[in-house]
Amino acid sequence: MKPGEYFLLSAFTGNQALGNQACVLMLDDISDTELLHSIACDFNMPATTFLRKRADGYDVRWFAPDSEIDLCGHGTIAATWALTQIGGDEGPIQFHYNNGVLLGEKGRETVSISAEAILSEPTSIPDHVQRGFQGQVVGYETSPNKDLVLLNDEYAVRELKPNWNALRESKTFGYVITARGSTHDCVSRVILPYVSFLEDQATGSAHMLLASYWSQQLKKSNILAFQASQRGGEVICDVSETTVRLTAKAVPFGAGKLL
Repeated sequence: MKPGEYFLLSAFTGNQALGNQACVLMLDDISDTELLHSIACDFNMPATTFLRKRADGYDVRWFAPDSEIDLCGHGTIAATWALTQIGGDEGPIQFHYNNGVLLGEKGRETVSISAEAILSEPTSIPDHVQRGFQGQVVGYETSPNKDLVLLNDEYAVRELKPNWNALRESKTFGYVITARGSTHDCVSRVILPYVSFLEDQATGSAHMLLASYWSQQLKKSNILAFQASQRGGEVICDVSETTVRLTAKAVPFGAGKLL
């Protein structure tokens, strides 16, 4: 990819999964926060991934139309796909962001990203969470990213209608509601009370959390996961000690050059 070139992709696609959309844009300079946010608003994708080439990989920043994103898995899956499956990079690719490095790799028909696992700690179920999820919460864990909300079964996850007013009684940014799946090891949805689109369609950072949780619960290191959003997302999670590798497909649907 050359500076100014961009690709539009859906990441975490698969069986009954349309994935989450992202723009991947290469620039010479990604330091101007206001400019990057303005460009992301123009593209109006759930995430715009900005890349700048460096000697040992790429600097990366992610923006939604609302604001900058601290960690964006689907935007990194999209970037890995654009660079390796379309742009000719061989990989593995280091993506340098404010809090560390993500590693992107090319597979035969997939790409994968590796990052430090996000760990959660069980705690008592807050009243606003129980009311926010219609009294169906059977377990609750906090994490540095999003909080994990355990429900009884897959049907409850798929059909739940959040009480947004109750959830907004807390400053918690986001919740990952989850349960055992029928055709997948786990199913989930990502609920974001303070973001304009309210529910994310397919979320890499959530699966860095879910992979660790379900690996411990199921006593296995390979987790097949499905995000039961309107578009749906599918991902294979491999857990090894403190690292999670997410493997997924992506589908490009547009390309161009920023003028």
